[in-house]
Amino acid sequence: MSENIFAIGDVHGCSQEFEQLVEMLPLQDRATLVCLGDYIDRGPDSRGVIDILLDLEQRHRIVTLKGNHESMLLDFLDSPHSKSAGMFIFNGGSATLASYADAKGRYRIPNEHLEFLRRLRVFYETERHFFVHAGVPEIPLEKVDPVKQESVLLWIRKKFLNSHYQWSKMIVHGHSRVPEVEIKQNRINLDTACAYGGKLSAMHLPSKRVYSIPRNPDQQRVFLKDSTSRRAALRFEGALDVSVIHDNKQLHFETLDYSELGMFMRDTSMAGPKFAEGEMIQGAVGNTVTGRVPFSGRIVRRKAHGDGIYYAVQIFPDTSPGPR
Repeated sequence: MSENIFAIGDVHGCSQEFEQLVEMLPLQDRATLVCLGDYIDRGPDSRGVIDILLDLEQRHRIVTLKGNHESMLLDFLDSPHSKSAGMFIFNGGSATLASYADAKGRYRIPNEHLEFLRRLRVFYETERHFFVHAGVPEIPLEKVDPVKQESVLLWIRKKFLNSHYQWSKMIVHGHSRVPEVEIKQNRINLDTACAYGGKLSAMHLPSKRVYSIPRNPDQQRVFLKDSTSRRAALRFEGALDVSVIHDNKQLHFETLDYSELGMFMRDTSMAGPKFAEGEMIQGAVGNTVTGRVPFSGRIVRRKAHGDGIYYAVQIFPDTSPGPR
């Protein structure tokens, strides 16, 4: 039996574009729709995206895979103060919580949505294709373990993207954003950066015909509001690792609270002020275990205390649809 598959890349809360793309696809004739994960975060309507997926399950043959963003949301719900949960917020999770929140910032995720998140598959394969969110290690596909290697399948990037390994099937993935659908000898990348102003893309297999919907330019960034202050986004308390490059050296800090718009971080080395107010910095939040999120920002306040030097950092949004 020949394949008749439509695969869709990272949606990231772009429900309008997702709905338009699905309507564009000819899903009749026993076609299978494979969604590659990252349905939530960053975009304005994560809840709406999952509503669409649940509706599609009633009308079409659909396979829904887990992305690293769904994994982080589950970590956040299971243990809100863990480092892994903290990375959920830095990766755009505040937008997801906002889509489930009332006017006072109180969020509640319906049981139907929680059940959907917990039953997502890590990969799906057919005779000719292997579908996964981020990529696979350089091993035969029959040896890929969805439990032991879940983190790799949801997070891998550079090693997989640069690999010339010839798997027995074409790997179809998202996770690493590119301006256009990327077709390589051993893999196909469908993450065309809709949440960053790019477009949402799908591909029919085996024909490799591409369908795309551009991002609505009127969409605004969304955050879980802080009802107790004038802040645009709620700050989450917790310690996350921060590394900053300064004078060709990597310096280490930790957060005290954070959001996608800013963070309060502490230098515990007591080696003296390293940054001046107004200075621009670049670095990353997280580590090799939780994942690392690059950022650029500006020091808006500095103050010394007995337990370290504290910096308030304004974070600038990453709006580039290009590779990362």
